[in-house]
Amino acid sequence: MAFVVGAGATLAACGGGGGDGGANRPVEPGAREIEVSADSFSYDPEETSVDAGEDVAIVLTSDDIFHDFVVEKGGGHVVGANGGETRRGGLRLDKPGDYTFYCSVSGHRSAGMEGTLTVE
Repeated sequence: MAFVVGAGATLAACGGGGGDGGANRPVEPGAREIEVSADSFSYDPEETSVDAGEDVAIVLTSDDIFHDFVVEKGGGHVVGANGGETRRGGLRLDKPGDYTFYCSVSGHRSAGMEGTLTVE
């Protein structure tokens, strides 16, 4: 499977992570954790918010098959998890606004697997 790895100046540097080929972004010490479940082509929650410049850890649990968490507008690939696994990926967005997050696995986004991340 292909991973989308973006290079965004507003995010923590890319680096090794969980068991998904090293595509997960490193989590900054003390980052607030945001738990996200992925199952049956949907995320729970579908909407979440962070403060501009806040270091967060997206804690993605996939309940069925491989899913990932990609943020548009320069966010890039944050984290991916195989079915039954939980993985963490770091995220920091400096510019306020609404960002769409989605699963980049072929057909998942078109099946409705996306949500909104609001940066305040």
